[in-house]
Amino acid sequence: MRAAFALLGQAPVGARGRRIAVLGDMLELGAAGAELHRELAGAIRDNGIDIVFCAGPLMEALWQALPSERRGGYAKDAETLQAEVLAAVSGGDAVMVKGSFGSRMGSIVKGLVRRYPVPAASDLAPAQG
Repeated sequence: MRAAFALLGQAPVGARGRRIAVLGDMLELGAAGAELHRELAGAIRDNGIDIVFCAGPLMEALWQALPSERRGGYAKDAETLQAEVLAAVSGGDAVMVKGSFGSRMGSIVKGLVRRYPVPAASDLAPAQG
């Protein structure tokens, strides 16, 4: 997760773009899970992440540790959070979605791809002339 924050912190953004992290529970951490989630607040700050959305009971610990200006939204699950994320993201933003497979963050990724389609490789190729 920390490496992902470092990468997002280096991602280019548009003129008014923001670095947005959309995070689901990391389910493999055992009894220390809540504390390990909470400790991510420092890495978010250190990497210049502007806004954080959190989904899941473990991510609530991180949500509570974030300063209010970095809080984008919190929900008990990814499905409930999706509409809030889609409403907040705009052109020029760099967005990272991350969580354990079991946290079901894929629905948010699918929603973002529908809203901001990735151009086909053929659309990106330089014109031959």
